[in-house]
Amino acid sequence: MNSETLFSMALGLQSPWQVKDVTFSTDESARSELHLHIDFISGSRFPDEANVACPVHDTVERQWQHLSFFEHTCYLHCAVPRITTTDGKVRTVDVPWARPGSGFTLLFEALALALIEREMPVNRVAEILKVNPQRIWTIFNHWISKARAADDPSAITKLGVDETSTKKGHHYVTLGVDLDESRVIHVTEGKGKATLKSIQQHLETKGAEPGQVKQISIDLSPSFIAGAAESFPDAQITFDKFHVVKLLNEAMNQVRIIERKEPRKPNEDQRASAG
Repeated sequence: MNSETLFSMALGLQSPWQVKDVTFSTDESARSELHLHIDFISGSRFPDEANVACPVHDTVERQWQHLSFFEHTCYLHCAVPRITTTDGKVRTVDVPWARPGSGFTLLFEALALALIEREMPVNRVAEILKVNPQRIWTIFNHWISKARAADDPSAITKLGVDETSTKKGHHYVTLGVDLDESRVIHVTEGKGKATLKSIQQHLETKGAEPGQVKQISIDLSPSFIAGAAESFPDAQITFDKFHVVKLLNEAMNQVRIIERKEPRKPNEDQRASAG
């Protein structure tokens, strides 16, 4: 078994795709790179949108960064075929190892998202994967947008709303959560009354009417209370446990402070001495 066959198997390539050549290079900065050159079997036809096998019109050179081979950066290269479709148009074939328009393989993008999912900062992910951070943001934004478009919160009846700080200081975002599914359905900047309206508008675009939300859990913020009453008028408001307990603890602490400051009565001092 030669290296081309081995790498074809490792990449999961199926006919008509195959690794044609494998090269290993070191540039002036002593950075080593593995280059895998992929080709297709001569005479191959590829399906168009109508699933009709069409002949190759010409090819266009493409390159994708793949997962590193040990510590070496790895790139895939391919002269991607363009076909003449049944309606007479020329279209570039979609390759199975990368999404259209991306400079990375699907496995590379999956690793980047997995690291971000584990709460690793984007800059650190970029450093590990040896790419510019903006390219990681491009990957992240693509898949998040795709997930948001496919998301269906239309059956929501219980909504949770809370704000959190995204940076040091006072930069806040507000999250809308489906309490039955325990998942975030919308995030918007700020923490005021307008954030409830933003959540309501997002739900409407997804087919959820304001009246179907019967319960909403928020903190004791007056702006959240006003926003909930305006944007979800049929919802029963429940103040979340964390903030209620926090207020109770603060009240108890104030009582303890007052009691410590109050002077003791004579009989209390005598009982304390006797004890």
